Amino acid sequence: MARTRLHYWSKKLGHSWSRLWGHLGWGNYRPVYLHTYRGFGRRDYLFLSGRVLLDNGILKNEKDSAWRNFNNTIKRFNSRVISNAHVRVKFAGEEFELVTDAEGYFTLDTYLATPLPPPPAKPPFWQKAQVNLTAISGQQLNISQEAEILIPGSATTFGIISDIDDTILKTYVTSWLKWRPIYLTIIKNAFSRQAFSKVAPFYQALRRGAAGHCYNPFFYVSNSPWNLYDFLEEFLDLNKLPRGPLLLRDFGLPYKDNSAGYLGHKHEQIIRILELYPKLPFVLIGDSGERDADIYQAICQRYPGRIKAIYIRDVHSSNRAQRVQRILSSLTDIPSLLVKNYGTAAEHAADHGLLSYANFQALQQ
Repeated sequence: MARTRLHYWSKKLGHSWSRLWGHLGWGNYRPVYLHTYRGFGRRDYLFLSGRVLLDNGILKNEKDSAWRNFNNTIKRFNSRVISNAHVRVKFAGEEFELVTDAEGYFTLDTYLATPLPPPPAKPPFWQKAQVNLTAISGQQLNISQEAEILIPGSATTFGIISDIDDTILKTYVTSWLKWRPIYLTIIKNAFSRQAFSKVAPFYQALRRGAAGHCYNPFFYVSNSPWNLYDFLEEFLDLNKLPRGPLLLRDFGLPYKDNSAGYLGHKHEQIIRILELYPKLPFVLIGDSGERDADIYQAICQRYPGRIKAIYIRDVHSSNRAQRVQRILSSLTDIPSLLVKNYGTAAEHAADHGLLSYANFQALQQ
């Protein structure tokens, strides 16, 4: 209860600060920015989200100094959001009218009136939605952005759901007082942050499947805040990781009024994905630094027969490793592995028909 109250008042303080900025006219010279996130769906369904805020003026390149990176991080988390903004989404001949919430977010989570035609036999399976910001505070606008929508097609044999921090991106969440992730987030950028060795060829090989020509969809589910979306999207692209929707969380303390059995944002979003694709099996990838193994165990129990394999990267903590291994060992009917490197994971995945090991080796070149 105390945590819930703390979350409530932290949000309320943020809203009051934003209203004060608006009342005093601070920052009103900054242009309005419409930020769309990668969406996903199926022939009869669409999930798309985004945010409306004042442009935070982030300028970035590969040679940015620590001071420039620090300044950009402050700008990401000091965003001035715009609530009650009117947004129109056009997709596949249909239009949807949305209004942003108190945090500036809009979400479209809906069935389509007319199902899409079958997607092409060959990848990629990305389609475009047109998103227009039409009005804020009674002021008419016409700001447009395209949003990418992933609609998996017939070249899909399974999907992959992956964590990001300490699974792909070296973050060191388990460090003392979490000083290393704080330092890396503040001082580094997408060019200077590091991915784990062989994670890109492993993921790309999973995308291509055992046959080598599939297009298995990737979904990235993380507790990182939406404020870091542009950084994470750029990091994935720079490190040649498969493109896919990112499902992040609202910034702030991660406590809110939920049922007693609520297992957190990651669990909630994985359920969303599995419910949207009821006939598609999935591979789950995470790390031993947080509660990924617990969440994946709960998913396996809730969706028997839907999970093809689980890979947990070992963060080199013996206590955590022992605990995670006990969880994985309990999943007797699901291939699962606690791994120290992704080369070992690739060998295991090849043995279980999830990828071509020759493909994995070629992708390392």
